[in-house]
Amino acid sequence: MDKKYELMETDYDGFYRIKALKDFQLITGDIVKKGDLGGLVDGEHNLSQEGNCWIEFEARAFDNSIVSGNAVMKGDSWAYNNSIITGNALLQARQHIQYSTVTTDLLGTKDWIGVLYAELGVVPQNNKVILYKRVWSTDDPDVFKSDYRQNFLYKIGKISRARNVDEDIFESCARGLHFTSLEFVKNYGGDTIIECEVKIDDIVTVLNSKVRARKCKVLRIYKEE
Repeated sequence: MDKKYELMETDYDGFYRIKALKDFQLITGDIVKKGDLGGLVDGEHNLSQEGNCWIEFEARAFDNSIVSGNAVMKGDSWAYNNSIITGNALLQARQHIQYSTVTTDLLGTKDWIGVLYAELGVVPQNNKVILYKRVWSTDDPDVFKSDYRQNFLYKIGKISRARNVDEDIFESCARGLHFTSLEFVKNYGGDTIIECEVKIDDIVTVLNSKVRARKCKVLRIYKEE
């Protein structure tokens, strides 16, 4: 088998950059030319030498992730842990996939159930998903302030609704309410974690290991057990 790419040393600790050894066409219609540089990998186990799969320059596949078939990773997308990106899968910029096998364009098709599990490992029940966010406490034990907009309040037992939501599914840091899983929530500012219920129909996008939605119901303060 003729190799499709080779590995090049980089200044990124532990990562190699891929370099195309022949011309081939991606499912996006783009042409990879011999000598083109692609994204970062831990090793050849991350990207198959077969098929027309490719990792674009700013994307990376690491840990035990596998990219195969005709899959394409765009922009600064990530595949890591034990995830598998295969078939005609397309990862959009800023998608961070760590769970399951992805075979389609989850974001482009607005497959929120699929992408919620692929990015965050959470499974909705009755078309609702439990997510978390960090907020700031106030003098009222049931009221909390947003870390980004101090005048936006979350109240236990009440619906919080964003105004002028940006409906662009390819924008993660845009107008809307932002949530994540317990795995990532501690990366954000605030002195309190609240547990929120989000309806699948109210999700705008899932990118960068977080969910952006139009509204939520605040259930309770989360306390580690």
